[in-house]
Amino acid sequence: MAEPPFSTTFRAIIVGAGPVGLYLAHALSRANIDYVVLEQHGSVHRDRGAGVLLYPQTLRLLDQLGLYEKAQKDFIVNCTQTDLLTANGRVIKSTPLWSKLSEQHAYPMAGVSRAQLIALLYEDLPEKETRIKTGAAVLEIEAGENGVTVHLKDGSTVEGSMVIGVGGVHSTTRQMMQQQLAQTPPGTSSMIATHHGLYGSFQPPPSLNLEVGTFYQSRGNGVVSQIMIGANRAHFSIVRPNSSPTAESKQYIPEDRDRLAEELASICVAPGVRFRDVWETAAMETVALVDQEEGYCNKWYHERVVLAGDAVHKSTSVTGMGVNTGLDSAAALANELYRTLQSEPDPSTRALEGAFARYQQKRTFEAGRLYDVGRKQVRGVTWQTWVDWFWDRIVNPWIGVDQVVARFEKLIKRGQMLEYVTFIDREVRVPWDHTPTV
Repeated sequence: MAEPPFSTTFRAIIVGAGPVGLYLAHALSRANIDYVVLEQHGSVHRDRGAGVLLYPQTLRLLDQLGLYEKAQKDFIVNCTQTDLLTANGRVIKSTPLWSKLSEQHAYPMAGVSRAQLIALLYEDLPEKETRIKTGAAVLEIEAGENGVTVHLKDGSTVEGSMVIGVGGVHSTTRQMMQQQLAQTPPGTSSMIATHHGLYGSFQPPPSLNLEVGTFYQSRGNGVVSQIMIGANRAHFSIVRPNSSPTAESKQYIPEDRDRLAEELASICVAPGVRFRDVWETAAMETVALVDQEEGYCNKWYHERVVLAGDAVHKSTSVTGMGVNTGLDSAAALANELYRTLQSEPDPSTRALEGAFARYQQKRTFEAGRLYDVGRKQVRGVTWQTWVDWFWDRIVNPWIGVDQVVARFEKLIKRGQMLEYVTFIDREVRVPWDHTPTV
């Protein structure tokens, strides 16, 4: 890391080495801000992880870090979306949605595994060997007037100026901020497991006639499946409502996973393809059954602790917006920290809270809107009411692709950027709202 442009002892502690935490590490490194990443697991790399859909604004963020070209080797580029029925596989709509968005924004709609995204961000992180501490489960956060002390379960402590909690829906940092630091009722921003999902990757055999570049989405009463098809691999996800939504964290065992796969075996996931055909070729080391939570925090910070990603705004995987929204929020937070440290190299608690408040204000509209859209969409495609069924089966097939593209454009063009990192944009048809200031 280069010497900072100002004298400071400031140090950020990032809790969580998922995609958002690792992106924040890159962002702080580019700002010459000292940091350390605490990861509770013994390794940053883990095979299990759903396929994620990276939108153009997220690929632009990776491009700014110089990671886009390297990432392309792992892409499943989505061109067409085909919607069908889980009951009989009948196609109700097929559009070149993803290719049109690529033409407008200079980047594709790219599918990768979560593990591949983590590996990309980790391998190119400067000084990663000394910056990331694995096996570092947080036990307690002690906040003082001039800094924070993070107590780990192994008995050690980590000192810093602030904590950024990006540990996901069951973020220890969020729970501590609510209960210990902010002294607010823990139920005010609970993440409720309203759905559960079965996901993994598989190698599509030629006999299934799955079209490369097609995003298949089959829907029905109480279930929705999504599949991204690449030349040599594919990702699947099936989401169903939970019969008893809960805020408790539930761990499923392989027998639960296999039992659900058997229940879903006969649903159609592509024309002429049933889920049993996919399951037979699934890479079991990537397969997992997990709860899918929904929730939105009203306040994202307290004193020297701030949250980002799924720890504050979480929807089911149906929209594919989780990682994208998290990285956008991380970029906005990094910008606020950079500006604050330029004017106050060793900021007071009040100055940090001001930066955090501006960060939340900047992201509230976008994150809140996507949360609402996510809640509506997962209920719509699983037909949880007759109104949902009517809209999805009768109205939706008649909505033209250009209308859908126009809705996505408004979201994509608002994508964040690191304002302090020089970047030359690719030529686009739809101008970006945010560009670097250097």
